[in-house]
Amino acid sequence: MNDKEFFNSVAHKWDEMCNHNEDKIRQILNLSDIKQKSSILDVGTGTGVLIKFLLEYNPEKITAIDLSENMIEMAKKKYTDERIEFLCGDVLEHQGQYDYIFLYSVYPHFTDKEKLLKQLFSILKLGGKIVVAHSQSKEQINAIHRSHKAVEDHKLPPAEVTAKLFSKYFLVQTVIDNDEMYMVSGIKNRDRKNRDS
Repeated sequence: MNDKEFFNSVAHKWDEMCNHNEDKIRQILNLSDIKQKSSILDVGTGTGVLIKFLLEYNPEKITAIDLSENMIEMAKKKYTDERIEFLCGDVLEHQGQYDYIFLYSVYPHFTDKEKLLKQLFSILKLGGKIVVAHSQSKEQINAIHRSHKAVEDHKLPPAEVTAKLFSKYFLVQTVIDNDEMYMVSGIKNRDRKNRDS
């Protein structure tokens, strides 16, 4: 069973399977310093867990993308706000320009994280922010994944490892890796031409 098949198979019960602490999500978004009227990409939106919190920041647009058709269908049932665009597809092939890119509870599912960050760098506006976050600890996330054969190898690396990879593309801002939550954020502070200089 591949990732897409797995997430399609559990979409109908995803919200019961997963624990998302609302206070921690708000803390993550507060630390992200979201400006009003921003364009936001919600990578691996799943059933749209993050969307209701993002709407509190009065965004201009939220693009919610997921590989799983069933996850997108579940998310669509929750929200009718016309500022939200739902896309079923691979973010590695997605085009656009965003002020904020959020990867909430999805980062471990990308096997080639270097390729992922390179792609997100290309679609993040100069001065824009990228956030990888979980409202549970790294240990809890990895334990959950070990209990499902389809995603048992999908590990959340230590935040220091993620931050080091981030630093090749972004100016790292926040690094949190404790018993409560996980968060790494960065800002795109240079354009593509001089990224390697």
